[in-house]
Amino acid sequence: MATTAASATKSYLRGARLQAGYASRDTAAIKLNYSPETIGRHERGDVPVSPDDIIRYAEGYQRPDIMLRYCASCPVGKKTGKRAVDRDLPWAALRVSQRLQKAKEIADKLESIADDGIVDHMERADFDTALAFLRSLEETITDMLLWAMSRETEKSRPAATETALVK
Repeated sequence: MATTAASATKSYLRGARLQAGYASRDTAAIKLNYSPETIGRHERGDVPVSPDDIIRYAEGYQRPDIMLRYCASCPVGKKTGKRAVDRDLPWAALRVSQRLQKAKEIADKLESIADDGIVDHMERADFDTALAFLRSLEETITDMLLWAMSRETEKSRPAATETALVK
């Protein structure tokens, strides 16, 4: 596993364990049916984490956002450009609003391009711009989903205090 992927795994797995209330790997090991050593190796990135491992962590810690984070750093996620970025709710909501305002313009442009069923050399730049926008919109949606999924276990706390506590 690459160093950057390993450090990202360490960060979100350890954080999820702590937020789930497992101060030690020993207590988490009972819930997950892993040894404390295996949990430590996964958190440090010493051992690659498989999709099955990620599902077990997400279910055991009741943190579905672990799957989004993993998918952003897995080979398929990297190849497709998937990203998972932790953003505060106000920032994520503002990005959604801005992207949705521009979405109609991009949709109209795509409709015009697709009218004849081909993308000719005159339309290529507009088509590439539309694809870049769609990737940005997908990232924005993922940011909002990540925020929501990572806080599902904290539903009783108001949004304003959640943002302050995350920092």
